[in-house]
Amino acid sequence: MSLGYIILFVLYAALALFPFILGFLEYKKPADPGPLYINLDTIVSDRKEALTFREIIEPAVEIGLLAKDVEDLSSETVLRQKPKFHPELGYFRLIYGDVEIPSNTVIEDLLIVIGNLRIGDMCKMLGGVYATGNVRVGSDCTINFIASDSDVFLGRNTSVERWLDAKGIIVISKNCRVRKATSEHQIEVIECCEMREACANMGLEVLDSSELVQGGSEG
Repeated sequence: MSLGYIILFVLYAALALFPFILGFLEYKKPADPGPLYINLDTIVSDRKEALTFREIIEPAVEIGLLAKDVEDLSSETVLRQKPKFHPELGYFRLIYGDVEIPSNTVIEDLLIVIGNLRIGDMCKMLGGVYATGNVRVGSDCTINFIASDSDVFLGRNTSVERWLDAKGIIVISKNCRVRKATSEHQIEVIECCEMREACANMGLEVLDSSELVQGGSEG
């Protein structure tokens, strides 16, 4: 048996045994304190951000319902006053009753509406909006996020920077930009929109312009 053959055999044996040697050393002296913990009861939801927000905002809505008889929570009064502060929500304005925001309005705080909300054209809702009723947004608006316990209708060329969540139907018009849309019902979207993520229990449907107009007139 030649010396070269012996050297090759030794190198091959060392290469084959090397992983087992490392495994034995790890077994004798583990580098980690223990196995990685995995919570098997955790439920991953596409609506995680929205559901977390709804849990936080629920006490504020309950307080609003209790305070409506002793405090003026009309839109005319609330929008003139200084916003209130919540440690988790930040600065917010709570309005009881249906609200219509005029066009070209800028609101920097979270807007909470116990009722239906209509937002005019070219508005900026930098703190986000939540409504227990329908949310109808005009065209060319910029909104941080939208949460609705009913339906949401977005006008043309409107941008939702973070997420949009509804318990009802979501209708997204032409040239809208939505980072993430989730619905317990259905999402209806016109072509030429930009949407990174979408999740709906009843699925997503792409409409043409005529279907969108008819659907908006009936709602």
